Amino acid sequence: MTRLSFWEEELRDLPRDGGPAAVWVVRREGDGPATLLRVLCSWSAGGGPAPLPLGLVHRVLQTGQAAEQREESRSRRPPLCHALPLDGGRGTTGVLVAAATAAAPWADAVRLWAERTASRLGPLLDGLAPWPGTWLSATPPAEPWQLSLFAPEDLPVERRLAPATGLPLPRPQPVPGLPGAIGRSREMRLLAARIASVATSGVNVLLHGETGSGKEIIARALHQGSPRRDRPFVGLNCAALPANLFESELFGHKAGAFTGAGRDKPGLLEVAHGGSFFMDEIGDMPLALQIKLLRVMQERQVRRVGELDSRPVDIRFVAATHKDLAREIEDGHFRLDLYYRLKVVCLEIPPLRQRPEDVLPLLAWFLRRAGLDPARLRIADTAAAALHAWRWPGNVRELENEAARFAALYPGESLIELRHLNWEIQENAGPRVDAGDLGTLRNLEEANELLERYLIRKAIAASEGRKAAAARKLGLSRQGLYKKISRYGMVDLIGSAADPVEVGEG
Repeated sequence: MTRLSFWEEELRDLPRDGGPAAVWVVRREGDGPATLLRVLCSWSAGGGPAPLPLGLVHRVLQTGQAAEQREESRSRRPPLCHALPLDGGRGTTGVLVAAATAAAPWADAVRLWAERTASRLGPLLDGLAPWPGTWLSATPPAEPWQLSLFAPEDLPVERRLAPATGLPLPRPQPVPGLPGAIGRSREMRLLAARIASVATSGVNVLLHGETGSGKEIIARALHQGSPRRDRPFVGLNCAALPANLFESELFGHKAGAFTGAGRDKPGLLEVAHGGSFFMDEIGDMPLALQIKLLRVMQERQVRRVGELDSRPVDIRFVAATHKDLAREIEDGHFRLDLYYRLKVVCLEIPPLRQRPEDVLPLLAWFLRRAGLDPARLRIADTAAAALHAWRWPGNVRELENEAARFAALYPGESLIELRHLNWEIQENAGPRVDAGDLGTLRNLEEANELLERYLIRKAIAASEGRKAAAARKLGLSRQGLYKKISRYGMVDLIGSAADPVEVGEG
């Protein structure tokens, strides 16, 4: 593996929120009092080269223990450095330093990345050559462990691993213990740990999560982790089935039980015998059928429609809903006794907006499923920041649609830019002016700029991104609109390439 590919493979998985980030890998050269420090990798983005925190490196080399350093700042997101020792088998011979914003969840995500990368780098440290353009300390230190480097202003021009054209997409990493789930967030790892302990117990489980958050994947993971893994996993979406077919699908029917029942048919509960039965959107199940389902759970027997005899079943029930079942019970739409039968264990599935560090790995995964090679794609900082800032009301399913949209509209692009994203995400990314801001007393020049910025965004949004149509709504020429966009620094509204020709837009 070349030096370039090695470092790029390590750095492409660094969680970033679009803000400043930096990584250093250093190695101690020699064991005597004239010990030098060689910088094997120095990378930074989102704010220019950053100075290596020598005090932190000194402490880790001296103690052999990981250390942290938080910069005092009035910013809501001050920088935080994680420094971890690198042990090649003969004690601490190097240090990995990762710096990023301290705002949750990035601090936890960067810490996990640093721990994983340090464990990989330790055994390889002695054989690694420096990245071209990095440097060695100029003079021997006066005392052991007193490490010195060039001052940042004296350093040669830094060679960056991530060019200005964008960052590589991270590798889609499966969540350990969650087959089919992609992510690296602390929330998903905690969920996987809970699933591992619950899956083998055989108790009924109620999953609560927003639409599109991946409830069926969690249900399948519960099944795969249980002793029932070799038996059927049967799923039913309670919201998608017409009420008049519900009972027949769930319990089955005898031939001639009703018009159209030409032959015996086993129900889904019977098919799931010995395995797991997953009921998605359980809150939409008709109340009359809730009573019958409760009887099945109590008696462990199923009776087909039109039959007198019951059949024994052995089923593990997993139910999921995005509704507040407590409120549904109060309103008389859900049975309390069924609720407690299902809620032996309740698992909350975190929405995507609470784990933004999973957005880019998931995007890479969905792009691959859409037929693109994520290893050949890069993403602009502005696009990455916009994806992280979006609230994802449709969760993972919405992100999957975003990847499919990019693959369909821009199959030949190698860089994902802000202009390639859904217009709602683009609008959310730029500097925003709320209507309430316009009522604040301020000087006329500033108020005029706020008003124009607000109206420009509203017009472009109403025109679905078409600049010529937006210009007509504002009474401007297309060139006049672009001049105002440029004057106010609304760069997110201007693609790096020329806008496509808008047919019929003059």
